[in-house]
Amino acid sequence: MFGLGWDHLVVIFVVAMVVFGPGELPNVMRQLGRTMKTVNKVTGDFRKQFEDAVRDAEKELDLKDARAAIQDAMTGTPLTPDRTVAARDSDEKASTIAQTSAAPAAAAPTNS
Repeated sequence: MFGLGWDHLVVIFVVAMVVFGPGELPNVMRQLGRTMKTVNKVTGDFRKQFEDAVRDAEKELDLKDARAAIQDAMTGTPLTPDRTVAARDSDEKASTIAQTSAAPAAAAPTNS
């Protein structure tokens, strides 16, 4: 419990007993309990809001990845972590296709 041993708790209890007295100590402990309940509620609400924000951010990242995958599928570029390699590969394919389609036209005999 908060890294405190029993000996520390006993010392804290004795000091509280001396400071507040045996008549007021139950009221002080009740008020401390209410305060801790409020603190736990506030931290729980904050934790929930934080987790919701993280979840929304993860959904947005997933949405961006899905959009990129759809865009890549539409353009025919494979989805890779290194998009420059994919772009270079697609440029090489395009130049190879252009060369092979131009080569038969140049090699074809002319009828003159």
